[in-house]
Amino acid sequence: MRSPISIGARILGTGAALLMLFLLVGFLLSGRWEADRTMVISAERTRIFPLLESPEAWKRWTPWPDSGLVTSGPTSGPGARMSWDDPNLGDGVFEIVQTEAPRLVRYRVSVQDGTMRTDGSLRLEPESGGTRISWVERGDFGRNPLMGYWALAMHRAQGRELEKSLVKLAELVGDSTAARRAAAADSSGMEAPAP
Repeated sequence: MRSPISIGARILGTGAALLMLFLLVGFLLSGRWEADRTMVISAERTRIFPLLESPEAWKRWTPWPDSGLVTSGPTSGPGARMSWDDPNLGDGVFEIVQTEAPRLVRYRVSVQDGTMRTDGSLRLEPESGGTRISWVERGDFGRNPLMGYWALAMHRAQGRELEKSLVKLAELVGDSTAARRAAAADSSGMEAPAP
């Protein structure tokens, strides 16, 4: 007859081995991720571009922490920055790094003292009835066994956030049909159709 301690020790040992395996696989996973979304907005590029090249304007159509926001540098274009130190979200810096009016904005986001970084770009191309915006973000969570798993889900999770922000941007410039088009595209798995 076996002692109940040996069964408990085996259960504990198996649990520890599974946890170690989970962490090892997570460490081997890449912390890099990419998300992208495209939408056609019923507005000219020259009307949309000022909302993309200014961190202050980003607050109108993308989510930001509720406290601790500080802008610095120029108000728009390369070098325009917004930083935050939020008790719940930690610290971070958003900076516009390149603009080519009215067709391109590149930016960088660094959080937790630069341990996690996101590089993003928004390209604006004229299209009949408006502007096609292609938004791409690439990030790197670094070598962290738990963040490797999160990086696997970022295309879908961050992609949804990009889409929500594009809908808000469209509504901000007067395109009231953007939300309906995005919902139709989401249900079909396609990009948001032109108006």
